[in-house]
Amino acid sequence: MENIKKITVIEWEDSYGAHGGWLSLDDYKPGVLTCMSCGFVVYEDKKVVALAPNYAASTTYTHEQGNGLMVIPKSCILRVTSFCPSFESKPKRQPA
Repeated sequence: MENIKKITVIEWEDSYGAHGGWLSLDDYKPGVLTCMSCGFVVYEDKKVVALAPNYAASTTYTHEQGNGLMVIPKSCILRVTSFCPSFESKPKRQPA
């Protein structure tokens, strides 16, 4: 497999809320929602990182593709861990 992209795990803080109805504010103490997303980095600029948990490299017949993309603002990122997977050679399946 050529040009294997790194698998990246991003820990980040997200917003949450939108409670339905009235909410007592007497003892209201909001917390932080910490998320973890894992995938292949398919886009990055100064403000965002886009991860694709499902990725297909381009071939003679198809373009490079990603599915289930998650765009994370860099201002929300707490930690990034990347690693490059290794794939062992396995015999190809025989046609049925």
